[in-house]
Amino acid sequence: MIEFQHVNFAYEKDRPVIRDLSFRIESGESVGLIGANGAGKSTVMKLLLGLLPCEGQILVDDTPVTKETLKTIRRKLGFVLQNSDNQMFMPTVYEDMIFAPLNYMVSREEAEKRVDAVLARLGLTELKYRHNHKISGGEKRMAAIATILAMEPEAILMDEPTSALDPYNRRVVINTIRELSQTKIITSHDLDMILDTCDRVLLLSEGQIVADGPAGEILRDQALLESHRMELPLSLSRRE
Repeated sequence: MIEFQHVNFAYEKDRPVIRDLSFRIESGESVGLIGANGAGKSTVMKLLLGLLPCEGQILVDDTPVTKETLKTIRRKLGFVLQNSDNQMFMPTVYEDMIFAPLNYMVSREEAEKRVDAVLARLGLTELKYRHNHKISGGEKRMAAIATILAMEPEAILMDEPTSALDPYNRRVVINTIRELSQTKIITSHDLDMILDTCDRVLLLSEGQIVADGPAGEILRDQALLESHRMELPLSLSRRE
């Protein structure tokens, strides 16, 4: 469903951030994109969303990501930002959730049904008319996920979805992610969360993929992780 073909990108000339990057993610896969700070994880997300130009080709359902196809591409991809305050920009949860469907020419009746169905599915019905500035960080993160689900995207991109959450809300978010049927790409330094939610891991280092395989195998490879400035998930460290 998603494919990078020999993609290169640099914010500054002669200082590449992404170098000859190629990978393919099939429909329905749950993939963790991991790496130390500066590895290029967030840049990969921005490239996929067409927010940055690049050399090479990026495909979504065999459609190249270009200026001409961005509207079509972005209807297929839902992006949950690391900072929910940057995503929830309307006064209430309801207004945020219905905004994108209406802008995608979904009828108000259908959009209302989507909002109610998603809130019920996530157990968030009581948040529907709550003001965004009056809900907790965990509630806002869940509401941000609900906003994306109301768009009914084919794939969901998540940037550090559990950052700054308390243990209870972190577990709620993890359980929610695990239940989503869409294709998922998740970037995070929370490797325990990646282990809990992803079947496959891409390890990025200096803009290149240095490992690609089952999450359980890569996240148990202490030598591999440490050689790229990462550590074992805490749950595995305790077992060791």
